[in-house]
Amino acid sequence: MKILITLILMTLLVTACGSTSEYRAANKGSVGYSEQKITNDRFRVQFKSVSNSVADAADYALLRSAQLTQEQGFDWFVITSKETFVESEKITPASAIGLSHQQRIERHCGLLTCEIDRQTDESGFSFSPTKSRKEIHSILKVHMGKGVMTNESGYNAAEVIENLSKKSTTNAN
Repeated sequence: MKILITLILMTLLVTACGSTSEYRAANKGSVGYSEQKITNDRFRVQFKSVSNSVADAADYALLRSAQLTQEQGFDWFVITSKETFVESEKITPASAIGLSHQQRIERHCGLLTCEIDRQTDESGFSFSPTKSRKEIHSILKVHMGKGVMTNESGYNAAEVIENLSKKSTTNAN
């Protein structure tokens, strides 16, 4: 039983330490952000996340939009189009969790009686959580501007970065 507890604790420790922030540039369709220039002041920004939080993916797309706005020399941006896609799939890793116990008895029986020659006990376990995974795509089309914000529904890029950049580092473990 001590071995089982030790293995479960080691698995949980490795799983917890293995998580990193999803906020990074996407590489060939992986998790993270990507953008496409439409015109000099319009971009499509996408953030792909593997989590259960649609809000996180939306926040990260917003954060990337703000950073891109500043990188392009603009002060603010307006979201002209927003789409969110959620794809779910069930993941079953190769391992499983379970306990088993087996008892074997060997007998030699004669005409009137039986004798037990050997009795053995065998125990075993395996580990494998089955969980579902959600792939979330948050896609924003943004229009960037300089100076005084002309639209009340616009975002000040510096304020968005100040407020949301903390989130991208605190989710990194």
